[in-house]
Amino acid sequence: MQDDTIYSPHTEPDSENKDENSTKSKEVEHEWGKHPNSQKALKKHQYPKGMSGNVLGSKKKFEALGNNLKKLAEQETLNWNNKSLGTRKNQVLERIWKDAIGGDLKKIQLLAWLGCLD
Repeated sequence: MQDDTIYSPHTEPDSENKDENSTKSKEVEHEWGKHPNSQKALKKHQYPKGMSGNVLGSKKKFEALGNNLKKLAEQETLNWNNKSLGTRKNQVLERIWKDAIGGDLKKIQLLAWLGCLD
């Protein structure tokens, strides 16, 4: 029988090198992110023990601002003719509904997310 296989300088015959690219490779499989090289790369970016990564600390709560805004929300506003427009809070709520009725998708999504359209 004649072997019809043609070998170029860049291909090797099927022999011993077949195992190098097979799934039975000698390289050890590691879980995602558990490879020693990955661990080594991460280690230099970690903060020392006892030191926080947040230099500015936790976010400050703006309680005073919130309290002042709540007080202003209940104030009644007047138009140029001294006619009552309602409270600021009610004006904002009415504006959300008005915009949603006008087709503002963000306002419609907000109302749907809050369950106002159920």
